[in-house]
Amino acid sequence: MKKLFILSATALLFACNSSDKKDSNNSNTEPAKSDQATAKMPDAPAPSPLHTTLITVDGKEVGLSGSLLVQKDKDKLQAGSDYLVMLTSSGGSNKETLVLNFLLALKTGTYPVVGMSFNRGAEPNSELYGSLLGGKPKLTDYKVNITECKDLGSNNLGGHKWSISGTFEGLVIPAMGIMLMDKTKNHPKEIKIEKGSFSNLTFDDNWEEMMNQAMDKMKK
Repeated sequence: MKKLFILSATALLFACNSSDKKDSNNSNTEPAKSDQATAKMPDAPAPSPLHTTLITVDGKEVGLSGSLLVQKDKDKLQAGSDYLVMLTSSGGSNKETLVLNFLLALKTGTYPVVGMSFNRGAEPNSELYGSLLGGKPKLTDYKVNITECKDLGSNNLGGHKWSISGTFEGLVIPAMGIMLMDKTKNHPKEIKIEKGSFSNLTFDDNWEEMMNQAMDKMKK
């Protein structure tokens, strides 16, 4: 089984604006004028929505926070779909986590799911479905529909940053065998993700190169 490591980097920009204070009392004194123009700082970026992924399980909609890891598909599972995407979404009142792996060609369209897993709840009543990190990638009949794919421009690290949104439905994920072996637990045999969507999730198309560069710098 391939192990995937997630490298995430978040940049924060804070904007500070200064202004002159005026005396609230009735006064003829004018505020002192400065010969130097006040520099206008760029506005801080708007915060991302808390729930970037929505899924419906057991008839209930659950909001989760999603992130993407995108690599080149070395197994070449489908001609023309050069990238392997791992969508990881977690949160919810019952500690839900969905991992959904699918192929991508950096444009809108329908792509096959190649791995998935779902878990929820806390010990001793946790429920585990599918394989660790979605399992070894392989083509399935399930699909992800990419409704939006934006090139956000250069990431200044040799590649481009992208933003995608999409939907999926009807995912049936069997329980992990080890869970069914424990007869003390009333573990369902499968779970169905009735439908789901994700929006405005970003990734770098040269993640592996960025990782290699970071490792080289650490060695030096």
